[in-house]
Order: sequence, then C-alpha cells, then structure tokens
Amino acid sequence: MGDQTCRAICREMLKPGDHICTERWNGLYYHHGIYVGDDLVIHVNGPRKRSAYSSTKMKSSSSASSLYHDTCQNNGCQKGFNCGTIKTCLDCFLDGHSLYVYDYECSIVRRYVKQNGGCIKSPEEVIELATSKLQRKDFCAGYNLLVSNCEHFATLCKTGLAFSMQSIILTAKTVAFLTK
Repeated sequence: MGDQTCRAICREMLKPGDHICTERWNGLYYHHGIYVGDDLVIHVNGPRKRSAYSSTKMKSSSSASSLYHDTCQNNGCQKGFNCGTIKTCLDCFLDGHSLYVYDYECSIVRRYVKQNGGCIKSPEEVIELATSKLQRKDFCAGYNLLVSNCEHFATLCKTGLAFSMQSIILTAKTVAFLTK
C-alpha cells in the first residue's frame, strides 16, 4: 500500500500541512496524520491504541527517535493513549517507524479526488481544519477501520473528502476474493 500512495521523506523536507504516514505491523497498514510544524502531528487514535514502546523505558536520551509516548519530553505532545483526534510530537507519531508523505500526485489518488469533487487545500486550510478537530471524540466514537479511520481524517483535512485508499483497496480485494 505504501509504495502506491506514499513516498519516503526525511523530516527536514516536511512542510506544515503535509499529509504524512508511517507503517505499522511491518507495513500491513499505515497510520496517517497532518504535520502542523514544530515537530507536531495531528492525527486520530482509534480505540485501545497502544504503542509498541509503551511499556519500555527510553532507549537512549541522546537519540531523538527514542522518545516515545511514556517518556516524551515535548511539551506540545499529548501523551498517552487518548482516543480521538490528538496532537503528538513526530517521534511519538512515528513510534520508531519510517516517515512517508502521502502522494496526491499518485494517479489513483489524483483520479479519486478529481472524480469526487475534491481539491488540494492550502497548507493553512489543512492545518486550520486539523486543529479544529483536536480533542473531538467523533473519530473515536465513530471509529471504523473501513469507513472512519486516521486516513479518512487526513484526506478530509487535505482535500475536503474523507476517503482511505487502504480501505478502498482492501474492500476491492475482498470482494474479488469472495466472488471468485
């Protein structure tokens, strides 16, 4: 999934308003959010979100990537395992995994956005919408892997359309399998 809609990026290349993602479970799926600058990300945590590092101590204080949920020192980071729309530092968002930026120029994404009447919002509009959703529980109460997840949140902020390419592709593959 990642190599179709996401491309690797180094943190120095991030721009506020970027839709970013990171792999989970060895690339089985990707977690999505909106980079808002100052090493902070707004994203949706579903119910019972747990960090792989939540029960471990900080590995090394000299490594920025070793700062995870329970040990994060970033004052802008909403530590813990809140359900809903939250703001965390980039390190906590990545949870030890690689950083990707969502590719809205990818043909499948571009075609979907165009066919459904969406458009790419300005970075300011993206950040304003993401910020307006902070601490709202609507994405938690209505969280659904296929119809209301972190990718739906990020694409809504970026295009005005709530969609998930991961969900669309998974659904299509499931239907194809079941109709064989």
